Amino acid sequence: MICLASLETESDRSSFEKIYDDNKNILYRYAYSILGDSASAEDAVQDAFVSLAQNFEKTYKMECNQIRSYLIIIVRNAAFKIYNRRKREVASEDIYAGDEPAGEELHLKVEDEELRKKMFEMIKELDSKYGDILMLRYYCGMPEKDIAESLGLSIQNVKVRLFRARNLLKEKLKEGGYCD
Repeated sequence: MICLASLETESDRSSFEKIYDDNKNILYRYAYSILGDSASAEDAVQDAFVSLAQNFEKTYKMECNQIRSYLIIIVRNAAFKIYNRRKREVASEDIYAGDEPAGEELHLKVEDEELRKKMFEMIKELDSKYGDILMLRYYCGMPEKDIAESLGLSIQNVKVRLFRARNLLKEKLKEGGYCD
């Protein structure tokens, strides 16, 4: 890893490797839940670890859950940046250059994909304290206990935020005419 070369001491490199091993999978799952493709998710995770290496003097003194929170925020921001850039690129191209899709099954699949994208956009619009919890719980499959540890919250606080986030998302879905 190139990140290791920027660290000055062997102790720093060892600490960085431990942080990397402890967090790489959850960060990848989180980025993948946002982006839906492996290469982009890996890029977002790499951005997070590069940032950690660049700021290692400031961050290595943090507690484990604070470092994970820091990395989750960086991965989220990197993933959203990649997602938005990709969305702009697709929107600027004329990607529909064929015949009408045939078959009702394909039509339903497109509707489901559109609803998934719309829900993702709605979650992005939520305050990050609610959107992050929804992403970690439902897209990454993290248990409430792990979310609490990662974000430095109590389990009860995570449950309350999940409840509020779901209600906010339901309101947005109703406003958009996606549910009753």
